[in-house]
Amino acid sequence: MLQLLHIENIAVIDEADIRFEEGFTALTGETGAGKSIVIDAMGAVLGQRTSRDLIRTGAAKSFVSAVFTGVPSLPALAECGLMAEDGELLLQREIFADGKNACRVGGRPVTVAQLRRIGNALLNIHGQHDGQQLLDEDQHGAYLDSFGRVDDTLTAYRERYDAMEAMRKKYRALQMDEAEKERRVDSLNFQINELERAHLKAGEEEELIQRRNLLRNSEKFMSAIQGALWSLNGGDEGAARFLLWGKRSARWAGRKI
Repeated sequence: MLQLLHIENIAVIDEADIRFEEGFTALTGETGAGKSIVIDAMGAVLGQRTSRDLIRTGAAKSFVSAVFTGVPSLPALAECGLMAEDGELLLQREIFADGKNACRVGGRPVTVAQLRRIGNALLNIHGQHDGQQLLDEDQHGAYLDSFGRVDDTLTAYRERYDAMEAMRKKYRALQMDEAEKERRVDSLNFQINELERAHLKAGEEEELIQRRNLLRNSEKFMSAIQGALWSLNGGDEGAARFLLWGKRSARWAGRKI
């Protein structure tokens, strides 16, 4: 039940508190008395779409809060990690001139979308087809459950359904593990067959590494050999010289051939 509505800087209202008692409450007055402003303020605190034009002229922001009592456990609250303490819940919303919003439920920040889901579960506004949740198919199941008073049955069903879903996830995980095991076995068998067909021998890796290094340097070897042949054939003015060092180097050093 909506017990208290607090309004600040909404349209022509500077500040106002409206208390609602049990039973029927009627807001009456002439056109322009502010009845629609109260409805707009209720819609704002319930998370409905609002406009910056709602802010009172000259104010930087508007503020609306609502106190609800007798609030049961609601899925919309549980989704946000919230609960009504002693059945009492406080909704707050600030609307700034730059279009930003600050929403809180029970003192904790929430998004406008979260505030709307919680507000839809608390209060329904009917008027000029605005907010008529009876036409919202997504709400029909909740209305039917509420009318049938099956909260306990629904809670038990959800617990069993969640347990079943957990078992399904485990079963699918085991199936994936078996498939992964088979894939791994096939991969290892393929690698074993490849190794057997290669006919590997002990020490073959070192031999292959040496051969690879030789092939890598083959271009350098060919270039050096060609240069030596060119020099031996008198390819430059100084011809080729052997400089021998050691015991015989002193006798042959610097001699042309």
